[in-house]
Amino acid sequence: MPAMDTSPQPISPQAAARYRERWAITRERLNEELRATSMETKLHQLATLMQSAREMGWSQSLDDEDDMVRARWMALRRAILGKA
Repeated sequence: MPAMDTSPQPISPQAAARYRERWAITRERLNEELRATSMETKLHQLATLMQSAREMGWSQSLDDEDDMVRARWMALRRAILGKA
């Protein structure tokens, strides 16, 4: 079986414009759906994502990242304000 050429192919300016137009329509539709989604549904989706993170063992690594971010902010605050 011959190898497939996976290098990017150039597209015409017209094709690029049509692509951007399609994505603008898609983005607007997604924004409409988000505006129409109830807060209850959004909170349920967030709770589901958080539960998934816990079940996959990501909670500890997220906590570790939080600690690193807090330390960076404290260092920045000390450097800029001269305070802890």
